[in-house]
Amino acid sequence: MHQSTMPNIKFLYSPDACSIIPHILLHETKTSFELIRIEMEGTDLSFPESFRKINPKSRVPVIVLGDEVITEVPAISTIVSSLAPRAHLLGRTPVDTARVHEWMNYVAGTVHAGGISHVFRPGRWTVSTEEKDLDMIKRRGLEIMRNCFSLIEERLVGEYAVGQDFTAADAFLYFAYRWGVTAEIEMPVYARFTELAQKVERRETVQTVLRDERIHSIF
Repeated sequence: MHQSTMPNIKFLYSPDACSIIPHILLHETKTSFELIRIEMEGTDLSFPESFRKINPKSRVPVIVLGDEVITEVPAISTIVSSLAPRAHLLGRTPVDTARVHEWMNYVAGTVHAGGISHVFRPGRWTVSTEEKDLDMIKRRGLEIMRNCFSLIEERLVGEYAVGQDFTAADAFLYFAYRWGVTAEIEMPVYARFTELAQKVERRETVQTVLRDERIHSIF
């Protein structure tokens, strides 16, 4: 475990979920933390009661810093990034920081909630249990994902998502790319997005997370 810069940090995650984002960032900050794996009970997002007491939203990830319990991936990623200011995970300038938040919110609010969740959790978005209705939601989710990936491809113009340095934005985009692969979208057609995801996955911190979560590389 890394040299501690802040005591009593617990990070609760599920493997290959959106919790991979702050998990990567925690390793980037070289902060000591306790890693707690939360297993879903069943095929939907159902968690043990002990976890629901910590986070009544019944979602991963959760970070516990002393007495503070923080949820939501952009919020967790922001507090984690603040643990190591010299790593510049939120960018080097105020405009950079705004851009990182712009990417984080776009991936969380549109790519994940609007696209990925509709493809893989269609039951969240309808009271119907009819297969045809669920399939319609999945199809729309795939359409949203492809539209998002086209926009991401257009916006990626530098070495990384924001400037020339790795930031929290790149961890969010790597998560989005992973789920594009899982959705069997032809991801190599997004050349710059693919190059970025490859660059992120090669980072030592990401390789550590893949081992810790016992999940596969996508390249």
